[in-house]
Amino acid sequence: MHPDLKHLLNYRNHKIITRYNTDYPSSAMQAEEALQELMKFIWLCHKHKTDKQFYPSDKNLDFSCVIHAEMADIDKMWHTFLLFTRDYHAFCDSHLNGIFFHHEPVLDKNLQVSEEDYVLELTRYLTYIHDHLGEETLIKWFR
Repeated sequence: MHPDLKHLLNYRNHKIITRYNTDYPSSAMQAEEALQELMKFIWLCHKHKTDKQFYPSDKNLDFSCVIHAEMADIDKMWHTFLLFTRDYHAFCDSHLNGIFFHHEPVLDKNLQVSEEDYVLELTRYLTYIHDHLGEETLIKWFR
């Protein structure tokens, strides 16, 4: 089961907010907003994983839930959060039902994917974001 979105959105941590503001003073997203968007991303990834388990033959779920370049501020917040390993571990325990949510970079940038496959997967991902988090989130993430 995926975590509760409202519970995630209520998460606060002054240490990561302070560190993000120090490290990224000119980011498009302020720290509080970046943390909220990270929580939405984490929720979406967990929901996607759960949906794939319940509906393994649903082709609309054939995409990777990853951070794209346009989502850089969310990634910066995640990196900032990971610096506080004890806090991140406690967050995973308390907010993600004890599931440690790993940050794994895309390793094979040379992987040859046809443009058609890329567009199809991206379309599925964008549609999923829109359907579950709304147009405002989709625009914020991919502006």
